[in-house]
Amino acid sequence: MVCLFLDSWSFGARYFLYVRDSGQEQLAVAAPVGEQTARPARWRRVTLRLLTVVAITALTTGLCWLYLLQSRTQSANSDAVGQVLQGWDMMHGNWLLRGWVLSDVSFYTFEVPLDGVISLVYGLRIDVVHVSAAIEYALLVLFAALLAAGKASDRRRGGREAWVRALIAAGIMVAPGAVPGAHVLLLAPDHTGIGVPVLAALLAVDRLRPKRWLPVIATALLVCLLLSWGQLDDPVAEFGGALPLALACAAALAAVPFRRLAARIRRWRGRDKTPPLRWRGEVALHGYDLALVVAAAASFALTELLIREINRAGGYYLHSIVGGVRISGWGPVGSQLSALGQNLMILFGSNFWITPQVLTDYAYLHLVGIGIALLGLLIAICRWPWADRVTRTLVLAILIVLAAGAVSPLMQPVSGTHEIAIVLGLSAALAGRGIGPWLAGRRPTSKASGTAETAETAETAETSETAEASEGVPVASVASRPGWRARAGSAARVAAACLLIAAGGSYVANLGYNARQPAASAVNQALANWLVANHLTSGLGGYWDANITALASGGAVRIAPVVDGATYGYLWEAKPAWYDPDVSSANFIIAHTQQLGAGYVYLVSALDWFGLPVATHYFGDTVVLVYNSNLLSSLIQPVESGLNTPPLGP
Repeated sequence: MVCLFLDSWSFGARYFLYVRDSGQEQLAVAAPVGEQTARPARWRRVTLRLLTVVAITALTTGLCWLYLLQSRTQSANSDAVGQVLQGWDMMHGNWLLRGWVLSDVSFYTFEVPLDGVISLVYGLRIDVVHVSAAIEYALLVLFAALLAAGKASDRRRGGREAWVRALIAAGIMVAPGAVPGAHVLLLAPDHTGIGVPVLAALLAVDRLRPKRWLPVIATALLVCLLLSWGQLDDPVAEFGGALPLALACAAALAAVPFRRLAARIRRWRGRDKTPPLRWRGEVALHGYDLALVVAAAASFALTELLIREINRAGGYYLHSIVGGVRISGWGPVGSQLSALGQNLMILFGSNFWITPQVLTDYAYLHLVGIGIALLGLLIAICRWPWADRVTRTLVLAILIVLAAGAVSPLMQPVSGTHEIAIVLGLSAALAGRGIGPWLAGRRPTSKASGTAETAETAETAETSETAEASEGVPVASVASRPGWRARAGSAARVAAACLLIAAGGSYVANLGYNARQPAASAVNQALANWLVANHLTSGLGGYWDANITALASGGAVRIAPVVDGATYGYLWEAKPAWYDPDVSSANFIIAHTQQLGAGYVYLVSALDWFGLPVATHYFGDTVVLVYNSNLLSSLIQPVESGLNTPPLGP
């Protein structure tokens, strides 16, 4: 949407300056016939672009509203709530999140600021989690569609092919699965929202293809900043963005000596009379690739520098990655591959073992989406020699993330879906770029000699045909196929289009069905209201009761999370100052009559450690124990490096 608006604005500005400088606004009567016919055509194109921007904005807004309704069917938890509290603190002047001990992922540059802005406008409440998740996923769908559409010089069928490409990508992602897909994609920010910065960086690489050195350097600097933005937010951006981009561009550079050697052999055998390309020409042809390799490598260093400077300035503390960055042994690889396949089906909404039956039927229909994504990946791999750098980057990013997931101990059924969530947007964009040209009626370009053709050379070769197609002039190379082959290809495209339209319609129906489900009640909302009414504003609780209760109270209540039988403070999405009895206090603790897991406080454990309370209040299985003393004095003080493992999910 942003790129379309900028394209339209820049075209309109250039045309206005051209008309003003040439004086045609005063000499319209004496203007040549060609100019008189060209000006309405240009204004029609500008109007069409503006209408396109309006249409895309309306579609994105509508999808955002439906995603919000579906997100509300899930109950928010402390994982997502922690970022809202941090965003609120950030918007009130704590830009470096001083005093906060975060999880093993910061979400510092995208999710946390977005939560903060929404909470300023909307208020500090539980629904901020759902609004933020809906906006993030709507942006993810939008950027995947824009990246799939490609640049104008990549398309021979003009706007029609762009829409086909974009609709394929958006169709794959338009309807997130219900359970647990909605929890992964429309609730917690765990490795889902990072797809937006990564796709934004790839979109800049795709749309900005400068030829001169100064624009090349400026574009490389922009890409470096975008990649650093993503990596500072989530380490997944390293494997899903910076590393694949560096490898894709480095592969084009590494192929130069081999291609020159092959050309020399052909000339020596008399098969090729073309003079060799000079090294200056090679540098000019691949200078952008070299600049992008440097930009991707520099983004790693820049990210580490920013983290070090934030720590030096007293900013947030970040835990090490849970379990560390290690590879599993050969023993569990089989089970991890099985979990990887299961999590991929959950990610694409095709987990057909879900109930009730209506969701099972929709999940079977989502097998079409995962099949299209797989087909797009296979096509891109087969056409690697003729693929552009963004397509190659998408292929490498998908393979790297899946390979890392297959050998990582974090790849567990259901919970491991978060770890590979970025694959959804990458696969959708790749499917649009791979299948869209054929579905729109364009035959892929290849060299007659069978040698690898770079994306830049292909762009130059197709420029004139693209210009003709954009003006509505038919391209001769597309219609040059034999009659029976053309009819067979057209029939196949019609059949594929009908299948995709039917699948897309079912996906939209699925999204509507999920959005119509009743909203889940906010966790601990009644408890938070009671605490505020009774002026109990500072206490203790398990991890899954702490931040969620604080946000439900509108920030009026602060709950410091504890673990190990309520004996030890838990510094995970919390502040050390919450546990210091010299600056804070806590006169109640939230416990449960049943043992629910490590993320909750068991009633018997709380009584054993803190003794009998002066008052006890029951809310079903939840109990509030009120004391006349500061419970922090009896608590074991935590340290930042003491806990690197989050509690198990509720």
